[in-house]
Amino acid sequence: MGERILIVDDDPLLCNFLTLTLHRAGYETEAVYSGQDALDYLSGSAVDLILLDIMMADLNGFEVLNALRSDPLTESIPVVVLTARVDAISQKTGLDAGAVEYLTKPITPEALIGRVREILSPDA
Repeated sequence: MGERILIVDDDPLLCNFLTLTLHRAGYETEAVYSGQDALDYLSGSAVDLILLDIMMADLNGFEVLNALRSDPLTESIPVVVLTARVDAISQKTGLDAGAVEYLTKPITPEALIGRVREILSPDA
């Protein structure tokens, strides 16, 4: 069984693309479509990595990231921000809040898989 990745994005088409891309690379995925759904999911399930959008209707990605970092159950899960926001302030905010990487959309499958592999297997 591959490592488990939680995809958090309110765009179902993007979630499907990410799921397909990650499955082809050998990862297991679960997709949720809101920040609150992500927190609810993580209260009962463990994952190895989270791909997190910033712009969502209920809780934005920064709020989710802050909640994850303040919870002992989720504080050490690597979070990759994957967003359309390209401004330096958003990037600094995400990284300062504890994201291990800040990637912008659109992203190629090769770039995504490359970063995911580096994060999950840094010594490989």
